[in-house]
Amino acid sequence: MLESIFTAFPSLTTTAKAIEVFDAFRKGRKGDVRSLIEELKENSRLCFHVVNEGIDHKTVISKFSTSEFDRLNKAGFNFNVLKSQKIQTIPGIEKSDLASWPGKKTAALVENIYDKIKDLKSLHEFKPEGIGNRRLLINIHKRILLLLRHAQG
Repeated sequence: MLESIFTAFPSLTTTAKAIEVFDAFRKGRKGDVRSLIEELKENSRLCFHVVNEGIDHKTVISKFSTSEFDRLNKAGFNFNVLKSQKIQTIPGIEKSDLASWPGKKTAALVENIYDKIKDLKSLHEFKPEGIGNRRLLINIHKRILLLLRHAQG
């Protein structure tokens, strides 16, 4: 499951490594782009708490934020400014649930990440003990890591 993703993204296997990549991604950016990257970084940190540190996902879900994304989306922000190139093929994801992403635009991935966060928050609100909630959180985590890998490269 996550092992194959970590094999594909070796520089992103720990919170500290991912935060370094987020900081590099954010460096030199200003305004809205910087705010969105910071929000993604904090959401990623929450995912790492569950995946790497064993924190119960039920305590983390309500802490996910979509406020910057929502503000920018409402204003018609072009999420492709995060990275103008399309997502490249990455060895190791071809047999994962990320296999369909190469060739798609950055905006599609960002919008998908936030759609999944909103789905998870809504599902958790009505079914806090839902068995699929942790799985959905892990899927969000994988997509954020894919976005980071795409930004690196």
